[in-house]
Amino acid sequence: MKYLIAHRALDHHSFKENSIAGALMCLSKDYIAGIEIDVRLTKDNKLVMYHNLLYNLVSVSSIKYKDMTNVDLLANLLSQVKTDKIILLDIKCESHHYHYLLKKLLKLLKKYPLNYYLCSFNYDLTKQLVKMTKYPVGLFITDLINKNKDFSHLSFLALSRNSYPDIPFKMKMVWTINQKKDLAHYSYIITDKPYLLS
Repeated sequence: MKYLIAHRALDHHSFKENSIAGALMCLSKDYIAGIEIDVRLTKDNKLVMYHNLLYNLVSVSSIKYKDMTNVDLLANLLSQVKTDKIILLDIKCESHHYHYLLKKLLKLLKKYPLNYYLCSFNYDLTKQLVKMTKYPVGLFITDLINKNKDFSHLSFLALSRNSYPDIPFKMKMVWTINQKKDLAHYSYIITDKPYLLS
């Protein structure tokens, strides 16, 4: 069985990536098993749905939420989700100062119990997160990042489609697959275009 996860809550809609409207639209589709959302912490400790390190050339961690436009709060999304579909949260933190971010995130998730999977490119963050939660924790892996790490503490791996597709592991998610010809051998697929793969 194939589980299609909408990357940044993208699909065949006109909403921007990492938006509440896009996420709710994706979650309403029968062919979509879940959504992937990027999470960052602002200077004033707001958990925002935002992919890039910089917002208008300023680090998201150095800007207050009130100074951002067209960026949604994660709490506002989670309060509206009424499904048991996968909510894959990509925790973005380039530094080693992630302890407060994790505490704040887990407190929020406790308030809205859903089917969360937590993932990051930050290996040390995942090691700390496993100690703090029972939610499945995964690591993003590319040809250049995290390829030679110990994965024994993780519940799943999120692999780019060109990096180590044959790595043995109990659960693998593969991103970003947008064509049917690339579907073979994968069950969990993170894609920008679920509508093309369903």
